[in-house]
Amino acid sequence: MFTLRVERVVRHSERISTLYFSKPILAYPGQFIMLNVFGYEEIPLSLSSPRSVTVKAVGETTEKIVSFEGGEVVGVRGPFGNPFSPTSGRALIIAGGIGVAPLAFLHDFLKRCGAEIRVVYGVKNSDELALVERFDNVQIATEDGSAGVRGTVLDLLEDMELNEYDKIYACGPEGMVRALLGFLKERGAVERAELSLERYMRCGIGVCGSCVIENGLRVCADGPVFSGKQLV
Repeated sequence: MFTLRVERVVRHSERISTLYFSKPILAYPGQFIMLNVFGYEEIPLSLSSPRSVTVKAVGETTEKIVSFEGGEVVGVRGPFGNPFSPTSGRALIIAGGIGVAPLAFLHDFLKRCGAEIRVVYGVKNSDELALVERFDNVQIATEDGSAGVRGTVLDLLEDMELNEYDKIYACGPEGMVRALLGFLKERGAVERAELSLERYMRCGIGVCGSCVIENGLRVCADGPVFSGKQLV
């Protein structure tokens, strides 16, 4: 484990913040770190850039992190996990909720690769939006209609020609990922998809088994990014 200082905090809403560290972490889009808030538990967080994490308050530790003001010192293990594989062609990014974090990192990386990128981003309401300014070409759906189109990412995808894209990337709540897999399979696009799964992880290195999914793969060590074929 090593330590980093939180240099700056951007508050997106009452429950979502991005923490910028004093130094970048050598990592690729889709990888995660285990963040130790001293006096609290160690938790897994996807990187939203080489030097940041974007956090939603869902428990005691994340509530503490979201309330940071800058200057705090945290412990870090990692980065861990398999990243997304990049493309220089046409890319479709599908984000749900706080799953936008690793996809914002991916978006910036793909831009440097020369990719043509389209983003669809779904949340429950406008208070859950974060990092939207990072995207050049984005469509938003909210379940309550408070921003963008009323509906979900699947509603945004309904009229899209998915075979136009070389790669399809996604991250979001498990329910969204399950529904998206079925949708992509119906459209014959699942083989071009890579999906990052959100699961609670205790160790981050494949030992404890807390993040095993139905096919026996471990989200921390075998993922968190999986091909569509692995998940179907």
